[in-house]
Amino acid sequence: MKYLLPPMQTLRTFEALGRLRNFSRVAEELHLTPSAVSHQIKSIETFYGLALFQRSRRDVALTPAGERLMAVVQTTLRQLSDAGDQLRRRDGNRLSVSVPPSLASRWLLQQLGAFLREHPAIDFRLHTTTSLVDLDADEVDLAIRFGGGRWPGVRSEKLFDEELFPVAAPGYVTRMRLRKPADLERCVLLRDDFGAWPEWLEHAGVADGKHVFGPLFNDSALLLQAAEAGAGVALARSRLVMDSIAAGTLKRIGNVALPSRGSYYLVTSSRRPKTTSVVDFSRWLSGSTDA
Repeated sequence: MKYLLPPMQTLRTFEALGRLRNFSRVAEELHLTPSAVSHQIKSIETFYGLALFQRSRRDVALTPAGERLMAVVQTTLRQLSDAGDQLRRRDGNRLSVSVPPSLASRWLLQQLGAFLREHPAIDFRLHTTTSLVDLDADEVDLAIRFGGGRWPGVRSEKLFDEELFPVAAPGYVTRMRLRKPADLERCVLLRDDFGAWPEWLEHAGVADGKHVFGPLFNDSALLLQAAEAGAGVALARSRLVMDSIAAGTLKRIGNVALPSRGSYYLVTSSRRPKTTSVVDFSRWLSGSTDA
């Protein structure tokens, strides 16, 4: 049988907006931008050819058609979540972990071998994404998230804080004669989605300089690869460059560091008890953050 359905993500966004009735709160809960929430709502309304929400300056409310769809969507999502719980209980050795791609490639993978050697019976699955996965609806047992540590429906445990500082390839540092923050006026400043260069420059006391902002990368790992290749200076998150600095492929410029606006947290669903695999990985991960 062929099912004509909108994308699952639009259904989750529709349900959240019908429940919260506020675009900003939905964006915070689903780790999206308000414009992305608006785009997904327009997409599902286009799919059904109906207005599902009535919008005002202060609020949004479901239309009669939206209320009918809401009842079905909430029931369906609840059934999918319950089915996922049952499947997970049948497969106690499976461990599915969601991690941001940059943290996975620049830090976790360097540590992961030790855990897998200690727990060979675990069916480990690594899922990398910048989206905020739903630990109740998606096939994920735990996740590492970046932010303030408060998300609905999850337990959160802080893993580590971070600080931001500029790095570049040693050859680039030598060629551009980089010793202090003011020297960055001669450089191309590579950017990522964190967009913290203006804040760091102000913190370093050089906010009025004529800096050239270079290419924008949507993945911090790619940003650091570009810096290692000599394309410019990257504003690095400390956890992602520890190994590169130790190996000599990147060099820190100056001593000014800006505390990051968020921290990394290990999160698990508050609706499900922790399996042995989740407990083992959580303990190992908490210990490995000291490395």
